Amino acid sequence: MTRPAVTNAAGLLIFMGPGGDMRILDKLERRIGWFAIKNLTNILVVGNAAIWLMGFIFSGSNFIMYLVLFPSEVLKGEIWRIVSFIFTNSFGSSPISALIELYFLFMIGRNLEMSWGSFRLTVFYFIGFALTVAVSMITGMPVAGARYIHLSLFLAFARLAPEMKILLFFIIPIKIKWLAWAAWAFTAFEFITARSWANRLLILAPIAAFLLFFGSGLIASVKLNRKVFNNRRSFERKKTEGRVIKATFHKCEVCGLTEEGDPDMEFRYCSKCEGDYEYCSHHLDNHYHRSAR
Repeated sequence: MTRPAVTNAAGLLIFMGPGGDMRILDKLERRIGWFAIKNLTNILVVGNAAIWLMGFIFSGSNFIMYLVLFPSEVLKGEIWRIVSFIFTNSFGSSPISALIELYFLFMIGRNLEMSWGSFRLTVFYFIGFALTVAVSMITGMPVAGARYIHLSLFLAFARLAPEMKILLFFIIPIKIKWLAWAAWAFTAFEFITARSWANRLLILAPIAAFLLFFGSGLIASVKLNRKVFNNRRSFERKKTEGRVIKATFHKCEVCGLTEEGDPDMEFRYCSKCEGDYEYCSHHLDNHYHRSAR
């Protein structure tokens, strides 16, 4: 299987997997397409950068506290906090740290927006945002920053392009999937060690967007992986028994499935990949589209 070269993700094209989720989003877009926020990523990056810069320049001021989502203050009429909290980032005081995180947010958000379109990205972000606000207002827990909402964006990006490589800290090449596994592990640790269920719900709220978009695909992948594992085990057993193994003509570039492993599976070449790349029906519309290098 061909591995993608190291890249900064510029121009990456990724697509949401097949199934009911896509059809539902298509119907929603036809009805409420006006809901889409164009250049949402630019708004998020510029807003976070501006607030961070103001906090850096006026380090002795506590103006950011007027932007944090305090449910008690919202009920007193300070309704801007419902939106302003997403710009009170948690990048820390280091300019380098802020620059790296803002660049990472821009890279992920722009590629998702180019691939999904403004509507799907807006829906994805809004789900995490709305659930975070709801949990905060119900539990009374304050929220500063959109850390977990941005994490859900990264997990979506990693789900769609797991084999892609980026330059960590602009130096170290690393596959997105390893960063995603690290993010899942750290999130699980934070969930387990959280002080209260209110904190845990604030962690889970944005993750719900990821599960709504990719839940059915994850279940299908688990079933497919189990089937592939069983087929391979049967294949090895037949080899051990000295049976003749037929040559295969089709092989999925993502999961490695062949017609020997699943005779009923359909295999097709992707018209959007530049080269002869063949995929099973499960991954035909759910893979990293390769381009000529």
